[in-house]
Amino acid sequence: MKKIIVTGGSSGIGLAVVRALSAAGHTVDVLARRSPAEFAAIDDAPVVAGYHCADVTALDETADKLTAIAQERDGLDVLINNAGVMQYENAEGVTAESIALHLDTNLAAPIRLSTAAVAFMKEREQPGLIINIASVAGLKATPKLAVYSASKAGLVQYTRSLAAECAGAGIRAVAVAPGAVPTNLTNRVMFAMIEKAVPLGSLQSAEEIAGLVKWLVSDDAVNVTGAVFSVDGGMSL
Repeated sequence: MKKIIVTGGSSGIGLAVVRALSAAGHTVDVLARRSPAEFAAIDDAPVVAGYHCADVTALDETADKLTAIAQERDGLDVLINNAGVMQYENAEGVTAESIALHLDTNLAAPIRLSTAAVAFMKEREQPGLIINIASVAGLKATPKLAVYSASKAGLVQYTRSLAAECAGAGIRAVAVAPGAVPTNLTNRVMFAMIEKAVPLGSLQSAEEIAGLVKWLVSDDAVNVTGAVFSVDGGMSL
């Protein structure tokens, strides 16, 4: 079983990933903004090895937490950078605050945490895996999501470059690019309109994304690196 850290694991895709990996018997630590009490109050809250409050945009502080968790667990096999933010906005209405929020959360944080994870894995001379949750918006032009799309496109290319650089050390990097995933917080009317444009005719669930992540973590995927997996019903075609 693997020792895994998941960011943003208290809701949406992250929570589905934590549930799937915990149920599979892995040792899972969660880094998320919700308080431990809020996490424990979630319906069918997954049993995790540790829950740690963290704001991923506090780059060095969160990276130090990751290293401390890895040391406490005496190893780190997988880092899943899932925490993210998305705001719809017109191109002429983009603000400095929006740019900073998207880039810090969706790109700078995964880079900083991956840096810490790679350093730990190399120091221990152990193989490892980094999974970055990107987006279909990072693969195709998406109106009203220009800044978000830029942050996710950067994450995709970072993942590929990281995979190329770290392969010799046995450290792999993979990106998962979901399409629109309905959650309790999404606009149902908007998502109904998006669904009509999906080639396969339906949106994917958070559980479907978690199923792919579960496979990537398994020993069946040990020769996979640098890949970008679209789970979007054909939206990126």
